[in-house]
Amino acid sequence: MNESTGTSVARDGFVQTNGHGRMHYLEAGSGDPLLLIHTNGGSAHQYASVMARLARSFRVIAWDMPGHGDSDPVTRHYSIADYCAALAAFMDSLCIPAAHVSGCSCGGTITLGFAASHASRTLSAVVVETPFRTFDEWGARWAHTEANFCVPTQGIEEVRHRLARVDEAVLTRWNIDRNKAGGKLMIDVMWAMREFDAAAALGAITRPTMMLYGAKGPTIAMRDRATAAAPCVPIESLAGSGHFPMLDEPDAFADTLARFCVGAPS
Repeated sequence: MNESTGTSVARDGFVQTNGHGRMHYLEAGSGDPLLLIHTNGGSAHQYASVMARLARSFRVIAWDMPGHGDSDPVTRHYSIADYCAALAAFMDSLCIPAAHVSGCSCGGTITLGFAASHASRTLSAVVVETPFRTFDEWGARWAHTEANFCVPTQGIEEVRHRLARVDEAVLTRWNIDRNKAGGKLMIDVMWAMREFDAAAALGAITRPTMMLYGAKGPTIAMRDRATAAAPCVPIESLAGSGHFPMLDEPDAFADTLARFCVGAPS
């Protein structure tokens, strides 16, 4: 958003991809491409508040994952590998050979998978608020997962437990995005995360990578697993953020992301 007026500076775009349908995105700025991947049930609009700040240094592109936002629906189970293939197809359609990639939560899981399997297309990777759970650990909390994602519409008190700042506009956008995705798809995304070995993917990445947490979020308790998987990967946290740093502290999030990506060796 424009930091003085609050008006979005991002442009809407659509591309037709090979094998994954039509995809929607928001774009601003110029320079090295920086791809942003939203959380489960979200959309490119999660990054509206950081686009202008990041556009000072990058051609920043926020992607609607398949089945989310205004991208085409999916008609089968997508694994994390499938989402990575979809991201590569999206980049092909925009003629982007390589990019900085950052995603939050499930978007971070996709970032891990993409950086591990598409090293030549990854300039750097920033993995935000991404859980490192085993298959059985996911299973132990599956009732909570289903309760969170099977019913798309949430009330303001439910959302206040997850975001630092919620007003009617934020709540409306939150529920628009969740209803566009739908409960069935959101649970399918969680199955994809449950089936994916995040620690193994992190350990396999050869490109510059950073882990970023919200200090008040639910995944920072698993940071030791990230350290064990890749001891040389730097870890940072944002003191005022929970699970959605781009919404809780947009300026600090954008500055941290830009600083790492600009400084990443080619």
